[in-house]
Amino acid sequence: MTFEELKKIPFRYVCHLAMEDEHCTTYISEDGRIGFCDHVKYKNGQPTKRVIRHWQIDGIVYETTPKFIEALKEFNPKIIPIRKGNFK
Repeated sequence: MTFEELKKIPFRYVCHLAMEDEHCTTYISEDGRIGFCDHVKYKNGQPTKRVIRHWQIDGIVYETTPKFIEALKEFNPKIIPIRKGNFK
């Protein structure tokens, strides 16, 4: 899958966590296989301008977009993974 194909996938809002020093907002695809979480640091009650995005594919978290894009190249939405044990 390419990043352009990813842009066509609809994501839905899952949750928002507001802490004193950070806010996190999570979104997931309709099939639940791809998701992302946006982290915004707060200082003195005000958000900083930088947003950190973590991606996940089938429960594996990618902390950088380049690593996510590499994993996305091998992602096939038609193949459902077999998961053993606990979800990550």
